[in-house]
Amino acid sequence: MQWLDDDFADSCDFELIGLSSHLPPQRLCWELNRSMGWSLEFSHLLEIAHKKINSSHAVYRFNETGDAGHGAFHLVENKLPEGIIARFQGASALDYLLHLGEGCEQAVGLVPALRKVNGVNYVQELDPLHSGAIEHLALIDLEPKLD
Repeated sequence: MQWLDDDFADSCDFELIGLSSHLPPQRLCWELNRSMGWSLEFSHLLEIAHKKINSSHAVYRFNETGDAGHGAFHLVENKLPEGIIARFQGASALDYLLHLGEGCEQAVGLVPALRKVNGVNYVQELDPLHSGAIEHLALIDLEPKLD
C-alpha cells in the first residue's frame, strides 16, 4: 500500500543525527548537557524485536523551548550487542542517534557544535526515511515515560 507508506513518511517530521562515541549513555548525556546547555534525562527503554532476540535501547529526552518554538529531542542508543536500530547510510557503525522533533533546532546548526563535545568521535546527518530507523523512531514521543 504505497499511499499508506507515503502518508506515514509525510507525518514523520523529524531530523536524525548519528553520533559515534566511546562513552556510555549516561556519561555522553552529561557531556552533551555540559557542552550544549541541554538537560537530557533518562526517559524510557525502547524495545526492539529482532529475529533471534529483543534489544532494549536507552532513550534520553530534553524539552527545548526557544525562538523557533517548543519541541523535544531524544538521544537513543543505536548499537548494542543484541541489535541495531538504524542500519543504512553507514548508521550501523554509529553508537547513538539524536532524534530532533518538530520545533527543535535544525540538524545543520547542531553538527559543528556536536563535533566539539568531549567524547564525540564522529557526527553524521542521516535521512530518517532511509536510515532503517523510521519505524522505531517515528512515534518515540508516544512511548510511556518514567516519572
